[in-house]
Amino acid sequence: MFFALAMLVHPVVAAEIEQAQDKSANASDGKPQEPTKPDTASTDQAPGNRAKAAEDKSSDQSDDLWTRKTLLGDIGPIRPFLAQYGATLAIIEYDEVLGNATGGVRQGTIFEGLTDLSLGIDLRPTLNLRGNFYARAYQIHAPGLTFLNIHNLDTISGIEAAPTSRLVEFWYEQHFDWVRIRVGEQTATTDYLNPATARLFVNGALGWPPLPGTDLPSGGPGYPLGVMAVRLRFDPVEDVTIFTSLFNGDPTGAGVFGSQLLDASGTAFRTSDGAFVISELRYNPDSSDDKGTYRFGGWYNSERFRDFHLDTGGMSLASPLSSGQAKQHSGDYSLYAVIDQPFLIDEAANTSFATFARVMGAPDDRNLVSLYAEAGLAYKGPFGRKDDQVGIAVGYARIGQAARDFETDIGRFTGRPFPVGSGEGLVELTYRVQVTPWLQVQPDFQYVFNPGGGIPNPNSPGQRIGDAAVFGLRTTITF
Repeated sequence: MFFALAMLVHPVVAAEIEQAQDKSANASDGKPQEPTKPDTASTDQAPGNRAKAAEDKSSDQSDDLWTRKTLLGDIGPIRPFLAQYGATLAIIEYDEVLGNATGGVRQGTIFEGLTDLSLGIDLRPTLNLRGNFYARAYQIHAPGLTFLNIHNLDTISGIEAAPTSRLVEFWYEQHFDWVRIRVGEQTATTDYLNPATARLFVNGALGWPPLPGTDLPSGGPGYPLGVMAVRLRFDPVEDVTIFTSLFNGDPTGAGVFGSQLLDASGTAFRTSDGAFVISELRYNPDSSDDKGTYRFGGWYNSERFRDFHLDTGGMSLASPLSSGQAKQHSGDYSLYAVIDQPFLIDEAANTSFATFARVMGAPDDRNLVSLYAEAGLAYKGPFGRKDDQVGIAVGYARIGQAARDFETDIGRFTGRPFPVGSGEGLVELTYRVQVTPWLQVQPDFQYVFNPGGGIPNPNSPGQRIGDAAVFGLRTTITF
């Protein structure tokens, strides 16, 4: 029953969010980034862009509550004082109510939230040093709908994770002419697997995807986990950027399907769990937001991974004659491609469309999810509201062949019906209302097909978990 048990555990650890940032990340151009999800408090952009932006907005924070950029404005003398020293303080609160009217292992409604606190320091104003320091922490409140009710592959919300207060990022970056080196605790979703258009959506799969989030030890270096790493960014020619990072191979040491809470505070700073290497080539014509961004990348993890079907003797793990010791594989890997393309941009009407797509694959024998694909469409400026956005996205995660063979064998050897996994589908429709510059309200609808890829319902043996219709409302406040 390994597959069924594993599927009930992994939703706690496969949370996502941290995607942050677009191709201009770290460009130090002073362009502030709008708050949308926790990942859009862009860590790459924050030290350079936000430090300069803080200097600019320290003098233009309006006294009018409804037009100022942040709810607390300058917080008295605090933000202007920090700006003198190249420092920027950001506080964002995400809260949401989500409920599944159908499906899952039970129906119900939950409340969850996330406080995102960050401090970026540009060292140029004080030390005349081309470097940035960045620190970030999360306070995650309440367990999410995925773990409590639905048991789907990824999380219904990108802010869902095990409740705790944790350090997420703590790093220093040094800039050279066309190379930047970053050392310290980091997340992969700042730079990798990160289409900007997908940040509109609530579902966790549209952030840190279920393929790495389910297959990698502890869910990999995505939300909410920070991992010790070294990152190199190269800008060899105009329009082309190359990112390469070396992360510790297991964020918490808990292994595949392991709990985030093995390092609940994010201060273990582990460095002895093998290597997770990820690289991405990014092409952005004319370095323009209007021209689209195209990415191709891949990752490799040097840890050992168990086979989902065979034991060390080549026999099915479901067989009564099996040793019960899964065959071990050295390493795991994946390749992926991402397209993020704006179109039909009407500057006069303040409207535009953008579409995105991601596809990635991994070996069938050692991965629960061996293929993931998604696509989405967003429209900015509906109903004459230039800062509102509406979008629709779809995603599909395919269960690996080895896991399916194992489940087939369970039915064959026991002589009892046992659901065989196939894949999990997702449709999300969302509308984000920019009420004020510091407040967003976002009604959301999701439909999850075949949760968990078809795992048995613990409340109804022999049957799959039912499809889930999810309704929700998220609020985002930038303090």
